[in-house]
Amino acid sequence: MLRADVALDSAVIEQAKAWRSPIFTNLEVLHASYRTHAFARHVHEDFCVGIIVDGVEAVKYRGATHTAPKGSIVVLQPGEGHSNWAAVDAGWSFHVIYPSTGLLQALLVEETEQPTAIPFFAEPVICDRPLFRQLAHAHALLAQPTVEDSLSLETHLLTLLRRLVSRHAVHSGHSPRRRKFEHPMVQSIKHYLETHYSQHFTLDDLSRQSGLSPYYLTRVFREAVGLPPHSYLTYLRIAQAKQQLRQNTSLTQLALDLGFVDQSHFTKTFKAWVGVTPGQYRMQLTR
Repeated sequence: MLRADVALDSAVIEQAKAWRSPIFTNLEVLHASYRTHAFARHVHEDFCVGIIVDGVEAVKYRGATHTAPKGSIVVLQPGEGHSNWAAVDAGWSFHVIYPSTGLLQALLVEETEQPTAIPFFAEPVICDRPLFRQLAHAHALLAQPTVEDSLSLETHLLTLLRRLVSRHAVHSGHSPRRRKFEHPMVQSIKHYLETHYSQHFTLDDLSRQSGLSPYYLTRVFREAVGLPPHSYLTYLRIAQAKQQLRQNTSLTQLALDLGFVDQSHFTKTFKAWVGVTPGQYRMQLTR
């Protein structure tokens, strides 16, 4: 069992830094400390591989609440709905990378030497002290203002991810949990939202579009996607925001273009999902 070391400095102000490292073709990285901030239920397009460097995190994932104390590794599958918050009053600090699904899948193919599905981590919270220490060292290198030897760092981190997959992912011959039968209209609604993410919808609008009752539509969509339709729409807008923040469009105009009510709404929602404000994310893109 991991020791729940929660000796965070009570005077520490919540802070977060998100940026893209040049390795793995712009690997997204997040370093943060939170006490009161909570992440609403959301999904990630890629794997989420994090380490808890202080305090204790709570993660609601696959219908259960898990606690991740200092020294643990947290791995979340792509597309799996989850929410996160501090499990103790002192809060928690963590470092996260978001490696692509294709990258981890290739590592599992290497490990099993045969074509296979993407790696499946049966438990989101992993106790592996040696790997934790190695990931912490890699994050220290990622946090440096400039990466002096991208090839060396990329090789090192690739080795650690291969180790993670080898030790803790389900290999060929196991059957990861499968979602329930997906209603054929789910993909149609997903495509409709992906095409019209900047527009405003009501559940009745989507009901008419799909021919399903609002209640039934919400249920089958959430079972298949992991989020209800309105949260999936937010996910699409946040994903677009991350791309468009590379441009010089004003935050006010970007908020309106993405379908948010105003800049305040955009800022609040972006931070709830990403952990930093759009302005902070934009500034850190070029570090």
